[in-house]
Amino acid sequence: MIDSRDDARIRRTKGSNMVDLPDVRARDIEGLARSFRYFGEVETSRLDSDTDTAFSLGIAQDPELLAMASGIAPGQPAPNIFFAAVQDLLLADPERSLAARALARFYPAVSGEPIPAQSPWPAFRVFSLEHADALAARFRSGRTQTCVVHRCAIVLPALASLPRVAAAGGRIGLLELGPSAGLNLRLDRYRYRYAYEDGRGARVDWGNEDAKPLLRCEARGNILPPVPPPRGRGAPRPRPERHRARGSPGPQVDARIDLARARRACARDGRSARPRGDFPIEIEEGDATREIEDRIAKLPIDVPRVLFATHVVYQISPEGVLAMFDAIARASFAAPIDLVIMDSTGRGDSRLDHIAFEDGERKSQNILALSDSHGRWIEWRRQA
Repeated sequence: MIDSRDDARIRRTKGSNMVDLPDVRARDIEGLARSFRYFGEVETSRLDSDTDTAFSLGIAQDPELLAMASGIAPGQPAPNIFFAAVQDLLLADPERSLAARALARFYPAVSGEPIPAQSPWPAFRVFSLEHADALAARFRSGRTQTCVVHRCAIVLPALASLPRVAAAGGRIGLLELGPSAGLNLRLDRYRYRYAYEDGRGARVDWGNEDAKPLLRCEARGNILPPVPPPRGRGAPRPRPERHRARGSPGPQVDARIDLARARRACARDGRSARPRGDFPIEIEEGDATREIEDRIAKLPIDVPRVLFATHVVYQISPEGVLAMFDAIARASFAAPIDLVIMDSTGRGDSRLDHIAFEDGERKSQNILALSDSHGRWIEWRRQA
């Protein structure tokens, strides 16, 4: 999961039934076509996005748009960056051209109307070619800024399973590494439901009945994921020192698309309207490979200190990951630290790991679960 971020992501065993993933680093036309084809055939079905499916499969067969995509920053997933750049440009001024108005009809967030029952591909292609220069600038600077609140359904059981958190009655000093705009730090404000798809076994609900959103997560395997005690004295109540430090593969990551700023503004708006007794979320820009130790120092040491990251580590070089782990180990001299990482397995799903740091060392590492990359299902593993 975290020892090598390069070749291990794309190696496959011949004859296996694993899904062959494309090399996200590829920028040749054939490699990009594979990336967009995989995204259209596999990823978009998980997101129930027929529009993105049409875009992906269309680009996979279009030499002109594939040539445009070759300008996307190395190491970044080309489909995500392409679609984010188009949407960002469209949101900036949906009336800028006839092409923009035609494409805006397929973006309910822009048009305010249902998606029409026709193929969005022609409008997408015309818009992309007409705004090639503006998109190229976004391709060069864009970095994935995923804000998937549903991943909280994977993080919550991880926190509930930590012995130090349970012993402290659920009180946590939380530090998130990554681009969720702070929304994942509000995981104790959402409602959760874990159940087997076939109806067998018990259903597990957690959170206030009137809490929104309701995050439904299919349970797989033979073990229902753990959740914190019912709300009240034993519920997880993160301390005021909630922080978010942005994981970064290098200094060039400071150039980002405007959509990420909008998400941070959303988090700030939610923070200003928080109910009495809630705690603030502090969002800080930075490079986790260099500054993580300083961020950890801001957490209290009289409660468990927990760091977590969802689909961030893959963007950091192996050397950067080791530097970050060394810094976390040094910070654990003051008090123990639990690190929870949700990241890709390279097989189309995700793995949830817990790493414990104490007395300047990495004491243990355990696989907690396998899951859907967007938090739609979880297969919890029995812990020793």
